[in-house]
Amino acid sequence: MREDRLTGSREERSLRGALHSFLREARSAPRDVLLVFLVTAVVGILSARFGSKRFFFDQWYDTIGRDPLYELYQYLYWFSSEFLVYFILLLLSVRFLHRAPLRQFGLGAGDWRFGLKISLLFYGIMLPVLWFASAAPAFQEVYPHARIVRGDWTLFLIYELAFILYFIGWEYIWRGYVLFGLLRHTGAVIAVLVQMLPFVIMHFGKPLPETFGSIAAGIALGALSVRTRSFWYAVLIHWSVMLTIDLLSTLRFRSGVNGIGPDALIDIFAALLR
Repeated sequence: MREDRLTGSREERSLRGALHSFLREARSAPRDVLLVFLVTAVVGILSARFGSKRFFFDQWYDTIGRDPLYELYQYLYWFSSEFLVYFILLLLSVRFLHRAPLRQFGLGAGDWRFGLKISLLFYGIMLPVLWFASAAPAFQEVYPHARIVRGDWTLFLIYELAFILYFIGWEYIWRGYVLFGLLRHTGAVIAVLVQMLPFVIMHFGKPLPETFGSIAAGIALGALSVRTRSFWYAVLIHWSVMLTIDLLSTLRFRSGVNGIGPDALIDIFAALLR
């Protein structure tokens, strides 16, 4: 019994010592780095608790759940919530907690000539990949996420335009706030790898080729943001790729064509007139 008490006492002292050691080291760490991790944790909790589709369901399903457009409303709420939490709140954090210029955290246009050139090049590379991928049933079952928009082009347009808000929020927290908050203190390699991990996690549950591809895409988008000193080109690339895969999947759904040859291309785009 006495030995157990002594062991517990040593463990308690060891844990206390480890905590004190951590706090001493934290006090000497760069303030921006500490804020980046703490603020990211806080806004992540806020997003999960108040910005999710689940929260929308819990709060409003009983009121508007029978509305034919309920699914669209749910996505519009999610997209706008991500924009508010991951973009607006983080801008306030940069301004009032970090006390830094917004441009220092990736908000400027940066090297816009290089950014636009690489964005177009990346999209050109991805376009044939998306064409072949859209023929796979696994992709058509996932995209667009809001199934209701596949049958109405007006709803499709509203959904895709609102999707921009989501990508601004998502891209800013990782390839803006976290990336540039760490960059000056950790260097580009660590900063890029840190922001790549949540990007990969976001793709868990999606088609396997897309999930593995998110590793390379996350690194490439992070590196592009570092090179251009702006997160906006990651927004442009990510949204344009998603718009294209949604459009191709919708056209295939409306036309019933799953081929990949020239005839299939003509047939599915004829669905635009339907």
